[in-house]
Amino acid sequence: MTQGNPQQPQSAVSAFPPDLQAASASKEDRTLAMIGHLLGLVGFLGPLILYLIKKDGASKFVLFHMKQSLFYQLAVLVVMFVLIIGSFVIAFATAGVGSCVCFPIVGLAGLGACVYLIVGAIQVNGGKDFEYYFIGPWVRKSI
Repeated sequence: MTQGNPQQPQSAVSAFPPDLQAASASKEDRTLAMIGHLLGLVGFLGPLILYLIKKDGASKFVLFHMKQSLFYQLAVLVVMFVLIIGSFVIAFATAGVGSCVCFPIVGLAGLGACVYLIVGAIQVNGGKDFEYYFIGPWVRKSI
């Protein structure tokens, strides 16, 4: 006779500290966090300017998402720079044939970065916790 362990629904416990949870943030804070993410669509200057304007009066929740967006944009900038330089090297080494593969990959990487940013903005505004892979935990420790 085997005894099964019935599945119990998991509670909605967040890994985030209470002051960084989207569910406990005000609508205004969630909107500012969403704007901080969406300003990344214009590059790293959008989140940087908003962070510098709001850093003294904003909640930890808003600052966390603005810093995340800023560091995410800087990481995307570095990755795109490396991909573009690598694409030029491969295109030059293969007499242009490699550019048929490399430059679409660069475009898809940029598109993927924009989609991920938009997903983050939608989740934060909807009251769900969100952090970028690799960047979010690092920013959380710095807040």
